Amino acid sequence: MRNPLHNKKGLSYVLVCVYILIVMMLVAVTMQYAYIYHVAREQQNETQLKLDSYVTRYAVGKYDALKQGEPWETYIDSSDLVGGAYTALGFPQNHGGVVEVEGKYVMDRPSITSVANDGFGVCAVYEIRIPFELFDREIAEITVPVTVVSQYKLK
Repeated sequence: MRNPLHNKKGLSYVLVCVYILIVMMLVAVTMQYAYIYHVAREQQNETQLKLDSYVTRYAVGKYDALKQGEPWETYIDSSDLVGGAYTALGFPQNHGGVVEVEGKYVMDRPSITSVANDGFGVCAVYEIRIPFELFDREIAEITVPVTVVSQYKLK
């Protein structure tokens, strides 16, 4: 049996073109996957920054409790803390909904709980849906679960 790559009749050129197309498709899929990973990481960092900023502002507002060394539970209202976290992320407190960001991803309404071990803060658990597009066609929608914890505690 002859090796098709060393065939001088011109048939091997077609095989090489097919190999190049397959490799380029694999590169395109890899690049799209890297883009999805980047979008998910960027969105998680943005949410972390928003919640850290909110918890810091809340701590400054409750500075009397913190500077006197009194128990935080007497000054910190966990339902108020959670409600403000929803507002900081752009969601109404008592309603469902999603946030869509310029066709990049869709963020479901998070489930935010109060954290109270060695300090106070919030924990947000949610999912983002990112469209997987290849050659300008949406192939699938990738769902990425995200957990963000923002906590103020003594070191």
